[in-house]
Amino acid sequence: MQQHALRTVSLTSVLLAMPWCTDLWLTPHANASSLTALSPAFVEDDTTKPVAMRADLKVSSVTLYRGRAAVTRSGNTGFRAGVYELRVGPLPETADLDSVQAKLGEGAKLLEVKTETVTLPAPSSDNPRVREALAKYDEARATSDDVSRQIANNDVSLKTIDGIAAKVSSDASQALGSSLEPTKLEAQLNFIAKERDRLTSRGLELAKSKKEAEGVVAMRLRELNAAGGAPPVERFALVTIVVPRDAEVATNVTYLVANATWQPAYTVRGNPDAGALALEFDAVVRQATGEDWNDVALVLSTAQPTRAANPRTVPSTYIEVYDPAPPETLGMVSKSMAYDMPVVAGAPAPEMAMEGGPSGPGGTGGGIDDRAARRYAGLAADASVGGTGPAVEYRIPRAFTAASNADTERRTRVANLDAKPTFTLVAQPLVEQDVYLRARFRNESAYIFLPGEARMYLGTDSIGRANLSEVPVGGEVELWFGKEPRVTARREMTTKKEGESGVFSKSKGIDRAYRIVLENTLARSVDVEVWDRVPVSRNEAAKVELKDVTPALATDEKYTKDSKPQGLLKWTLALPARADGADAKPVTISWKSRVSWPENKLISGDVD
Repeated sequence: MQQHALRTVSLTSVLLAMPWCTDLWLTPHANASSLTALSPAFVEDDTTKPVAMRADLKVSSVTLYRGRAAVTRSGNTGFRAGVYELRVGPLPETADLDSVQAKLGEGAKLLEVKTETVTLPAPSSDNPRVREALAKYDEARATSDDVSRQIANNDVSLKTIDGIAAKVSSDASQALGSSLEPTKLEAQLNFIAKERDRLTSRGLELAKSKKEAEGVVAMRLRELNAAGGAPPVERFALVTIVVPRDAEVATNVTYLVANATWQPAYTVRGNPDAGALALEFDAVVRQATGEDWNDVALVLSTAQPTRAANPRTVPSTYIEVYDPAPPETLGMVSKSMAYDMPVVAGAPAPEMAMEGGPSGPGGTGGGIDDRAARRYAGLAADASVGGTGPAVEYRIPRAFTAASNADTERRTRVANLDAKPTFTLVAQPLVEQDVYLRARFRNESAYIFLPGEARMYLGTDSIGRANLSEVPVGGEVELWFGKEPRVTARREMTTKKEGESGVFSKSKGIDRAYRIVLENTLARSVDVEVWDRVPVSRNEAAKVELKDVTPALATDEKYTKDSKPQGLLKWTLALPARADGADAKPVTISWKSRVSWPENKLISGDVD
């Protein structure tokens, strides 16, 4: 026996009866973008009751979020004027039935969308454990069905008693003052009251029994699942439409599914010699939704439909004055809970614009090779960017295929981007002997860079992996390309002298002198950013002086505002290229520092 569970998404009072049959089918053409019916051209119905039909809609587009996806099934079919209930499915197990939506093209109006869950008979099995579990499950369902029958009979009996009470009341009103028999009326009223109490109590007992029976059914179903013999369940979307005149109607059904996600992946290729940087933005797609995506239009979205659209509210707090109560009478503090509501977001299938005519760019008069070249160029194009507000959509300009498989991932190109970087070598010889290559550039593309892993290449050499942080459009990107062994930085303290000074008030002090020697063995000049430090005093009794700094410290606003007050020293300078057949010409940075404090005091934190 099949069990049907209907879930209504939007209600209408127009339709009260919906018979359905299985001998009528809507079969769309294989091309989801321009479909025609392959079954009899039109289906005619001269009643106002909806004709139930199976609509075999194909998955045409997918809007993929990070964590789930909105799947759209589409098809075009010819209809005679009438009312129809289209049965779409079966939908995958991962589908969120509350998210099912439908959209029609011109020529029809949408009346209602609801879903149906059908439990099919469990298959037979030679496994004794499965047979035993199935028998217990069938017995539990039979018990539950029997309780449901008793509840229905009890409800009918209650309505009968209500009818008898109304008849007795009417008869008594007509006989009042003439042929009314008080003794007979009292017996009737006592019977009605007694039966109503009995049936009401019986109804409460049956409701309790029904709850217990449903619990047993759920338990037996879990046991059956564990034994490997769960009865199959199918889910369908039921879309009721009205077609005022004969027309061909486009039908789209969209629903959210779980077990689908995408994440960005990057490949960065830096070329300091040419001052160039290329960034390849890919999307890694994984899906185990239970249905395959074959040649679908793919949209990648940065929205998060699992998050609430509204923020949590700030709760008020109140002060009350009261006499303390005994500990055992203190009430519990109530807690409020905010629930995340899913945001159902569908997206239309992206359209692929193709150049037409024989005179396109680079055309040769409209030959086959020229048309093919333009077609391939369109497939290789970057994803178009859409969406408004904080969420962005990337529409992939080519058909995408991904089978439902948790162990397989598909990679598709979103965009190829060329940046205008500034390459700088960074030396911090106080903490790191090696010199590292850094690239900075502004994101002048239309794409938001989402957090993801980047494979880093310097020229043709792979230098490992790095993590790219989220960067908005117009934001600055900072990437590191590892060590540059052909540039060296060496730091040393050349002098250190401790002593006392002052005539009337003695003070102690330490004088130090430092230098950093930089060498460039490359055949081109390079920009270097060098960092060091001096102590920072937090007490006015201790003083730190910086003297004889050569060359001068950097003067950019960010450094002077943020880093310099923290005692950090920064130089920006160009190292000349090494001349052919000559040794590298060293460049030296030097400075002096003095730390002084009262003779009768001690200091901490002073280091070389």
